[in-house]
Amino acid sequence: MSIEWRGVERVEKESRHGKPISIFIIWLASNLTIADFALGSFLYGLPLPWIIFIVIFSNIIAGLIVGLLSSMGPKFGLPQMMISGTVYGKKINKVFSFAQWLSTLGWFSVNVIIGAQALVEIVKIPYYASLLINVVIMAIIGIYGIDMLHSFERAMSIILGALFLFLIIISLEKINGSIMLNYNKNVIFSPYLAAIVFAGVFSYMVSWAPYASDYTRYLPENTSMKKIILYATLGSAIAGIWTEVAGTVIYIASGNPSLNIMQATSQVIGKYLSVIALISIVLGGLSANALNLYSNSLSAQTLSYKFKRVYAALAGAIIGFLLAYIGSVIGFEMYYENFLLTLDYWIMPWAGILIASFFIRKRIRLDPIDNDYKPIISYIVALLISLPFMNLTSYGLSYEGIIAKMLGGADISYFVSFFVSMILYLILTIGNRKKSFIL
Repeated sequence: MSIEWRGVERVEKESRHGKPISIFIIWLASNLTIADFALGSFLYGLPLPWIIFIVIFSNIIAGLIVGLLSSMGPKFGLPQMMISGTVYGKKINKVFSFAQWLSTLGWFSVNVIIGAQALVEIVKIPYYASLLINVVIMAIIGIYGIDMLHSFERAMSIILGALFLFLIIISLEKINGSIMLNYNKNVIFSPYLAAIVFAGVFSYMVSWAPYASDYTRYLPENTSMKKIILYATLGSAIAGIWTEVAGTVIYIASGNPSLNIMQATSQVIGKYLSVIALISIVLGGLSANALNLYSNSLSAQTLSYKFKRVYAALAGAIIGFLLAYIGSVIGFEMYYENFLLTLDYWIMPWAGILIASFFIRKRIRLDPIDNDYKPIISYIVALLISLPFMNLTSYGLSYEGIIAKMLGGADISYFVSFFVSMILYLILTIGNRKKSFIL
């Protein structure tokens, strides 16, 4: 297996390879993680049937957005942020590329912290050594690139799938049914809590959207778009639903909402079997971080061609290691995670315009444009219109929009910005198809 020296340039026809099923595997493996499992504690407080409904609905909707963007890869042969440049233009797209670079680096460091902590519990090695092991493994995969990444994710989909299945079976055997019944009797449906739960689950999954075509650009150009959309949606949604429902059931079964998700898991399945959960955390963090570091290197090169992908991956691993070490010392990972989630607000109007351009306007430009202010005008206006619908209090920020307050704290700004950006962009680009290649 050779190093992938290609960066963000278009993948030529002779270099195309792979099958659509690989997309199912990559999104399944990257979402069988502790981040999804830990949402179980976040979902606590709603009746279990409502939790299951919200988890299923939000993961399918978010997974569909990932799927739609994934389907662009074979047509363009470009990573997602380069495709973004063909719509927004070179200069403006650098802002989005920087946001993606920052987000991928942030998630990488947070996952490294969590994975290193779990590895210390398993093998009792010094914490800094655990950090280093996590980062070195990711650096190797990031440097070798897409083929090694796909091979790694194939292995992780099997191993993590088996581990989470074992964890669920053991948990179900040990769950006290009376605790579950009492929980459902004592909680009532809250629209406010339901909105927070939906936003939390949705934002986790949709944060993968700017990565999407990074992992489909090598597929043959004639690959079925419908298959890509289906496989990406199913891979994302199945993993998210599986781990989040399992985490919720285990957390409820612990009977103690003051525990964190790992303490709850240990209480339900027992101290000795909890090592299975720790192994899942380590491997799940590696699985997600393989994508974080690879897409981070592509985002860096989108910012400047001077950053070669291989060296950008190495630099990202080093910066991620330093951030993880500093973060674990000062204990800011939860605050940092909330900050990363608030970054997701930029994704929805950005994705709305890309989807409108590709699927409705049916535009394909293979090179970034220089100046076209219609997309960014649509983006900014959509974001401004969505502000009254925003509620950032659940992320530790003291902002609640006037309409969100009227809705009992429900934050629907994601969907407002998504649809408004699409509508505005379509209005502003009426009759403007002559400069584009038509699908």
